[in-house]
Amino acid sequence: MAIVTIWVDDLLLFADSAETMAEIKKDIRTEWETMDMGEPSKIVGIEISQTLEAITISQKQSIQRILERQGLTKANPVQMPLNLNNKILSNPDGNEGNRSNSYAQLLEELQFVANSTRPDIAFAVNRLASYTAN
Repeated sequence: MAIVTIWVDDLLLFADSAETMAEIKKDIRTEWETMDMGEPSKIVGIEISQTLEAITISQKQSIQRILERQGLTKANPVQMPLNLNNKILSNPDGNEGNRSNSYAQLLEELQFVANSTRPDIAFAVNRLASYTAN
């Protein structure tokens, strides 16, 4: 079994054996000029670390940059990112909101993080994003 991920001109290969990996690399080289960068440590802002027991992915650096950009480095971490009992309401004035504000930008960045490595915040981000304009 093998998995090939592609991001523009970068490929990340996964295989169930060294033989399968060698075969995939050979097949790719017959079609394109390639450079083997070895074991991955980062791709598309996702940090990758491997041990014999596990492969771990995170976006610690990306999250830190988001917090710094948004002035949230002193924010308190919590176990549950959104209390399910909190009622979120649309703008009571009913006027058209502004979708190009820092709140919308923050949610956009958090959506990428949630989709990539942090499914634990996906519900909160999606719920808040439904009120981006108002």
